Amino acid sequence: MHHGKFTTAREAVAAHNGEALTQRKAFDALPADLQDDVIEFLRSLQVLPPGAKSLVIDEHGNPKEWPSIGTLFSR
Repeated sequence: MHHGKFTTAREAVAAHNGEALTQRKAFDALPADLQDDVIEFLRSLQVLPPGAKSLVIDEHGNPKEWPSIGTLFSR
């Protein structure tokens, strides 16, 4: 990802066999639906543009809700 070697967050996580091996193994041990949740969270990380009026924005800079509190605690 950050160095251009991988094109998806899942590939980047799977490639961590060095200093992040413990974290990669923890990710591998998660059920598939929780792995997907982690990947979705990673995809949501972004640097906000100057003047952003919300901490979470869509690809056009508009505020969006992500995720709802109900979604976070429904598991």
